[in-house]
Amino acid sequence: MKIGDFVLATAKDGKLSKSYSGGTIQTLLKSALENKYVDKVLYFQEKKDRYSLAPVTIEQPEEIDSLPLSQFIAYHVSGANNIPKYLAQSPKGTGKIALVVKPCDIRAIVELVKRKQINRDNLLILGEECYGKISPKEVKKRLEQEQIDASKVSEEKIEAKKFNISIGEEKRSYNLGEKLVLEESCKRCTEREPTISDISFQVIEENSGKATLLHINSQKGLQLLETASTKLILKSADAETLNRRTKDMELLTSEAAEYKSRQFEKFGEDSEREGYSHFKKLVENCKKCGLCIKACPLCLCVDCSVIKVRKEIDPIFYTLLRMGHMADSCVNCGNCDAVCNSLDPGPSLIFHRVSELSKKALNYEPGKNPEELPPRIGKKTSKKI
Repeated sequence: MKIGDFVLATAKDGKLSKSYSGGTIQTLLKSALENKYVDKVLYFQEKKDRYSLAPVTIEQPEEIDSLPLSQFIAYHVSGANNIPKYLAQSPKGTGKIALVVKPCDIRAIVELVKRKQINRDNLLILGEECYGKISPKEVKKRLEQEQIDASKVSEEKIEAKKFNISIGEEKRSYNLGEKLVLEESCKRCTEREPTISDISFQVIEENSGKATLLHINSQKGLQLLETASTKLILKSADAETLNRRTKDMELLTSEAAEYKSRQFEKFGEDSEREGYSHFKKLVENCKKCGLCIKACPLCLCVDCSVIKVRKEIDPIFYTLLRMGHMADSCVNCGNCDAVCNSLDPGPSLIFHRVSELSKKALNYEPGKNPEELPPRIGKKTSKKI
């Protein structure tokens, strides 16, 4: 094996091999802990039920078998409990950490690294090649309408055009865009593959059962996979699997680019009056609760001036202040949408749009290039702290 290779993997452990991903991700994380490549794994666990996840760090390999991976891939760990925020707020000196993340998490991590909030050298990143995420609230609502007990669901899986669930032996499939849709930020997302990761992965179905397609992206990733190989069934990815992966990613990226373009056109590029009218309509119901600030992984100020004055200003000025902060920071993760109960669509549309405008003006795209410093604070963050 070498960096750049695509490999299909399934756990040799009989119990793990029947789990989501064929037990591959669990095996890699356990191996990282057992061989002291990392001190901890930044994990996620169910809170009230399978539809609500929160991050947690663990140090014991045996705790990893119960990784709720299908819920993470379908619903994500979003809102104020998102992984980049949790990572940035962890005490300094916590050692080396392995984590499983989506591309939007990684884009936020890239920006946090630039801002000296996270040390990339301490991270071992397993990044999902992402089909998007779905609102768990909408899934529960749909199941309720169909008189299905949501607590009986045992597995979820998102494909290019479908959302599949398992309820015991029964399997149900929903066409995305009809009864269920992707989150708004996902429908606009053209970055489906991790910008940085040591191993990127995609859970697939094979005739023999579940497996994970792995892409080795770094020396750390190669070392981990070689070490874990004694506990994995490995084979080179075939051309059909790779072609399907490429077509799926290209289709999702193309559709997202078209959807994003349609959404951004509503801001009236040819008319400032039309654009402001659309903006005002989007934000006039904002309650200025500040939850979007608390959920944003790139809002780092300990003493936030916007939070302090939010009750004294109107929703438009509140949002304009937020836009100024997010101009060269928004990575379209959608965490602000997850906590907002006032705006439909959620605030990520506005922040994503201003980020795109900022990209044109400043020639800078947040979350993309780890070596490219933010234009407004580049000189400060380039100095060692």
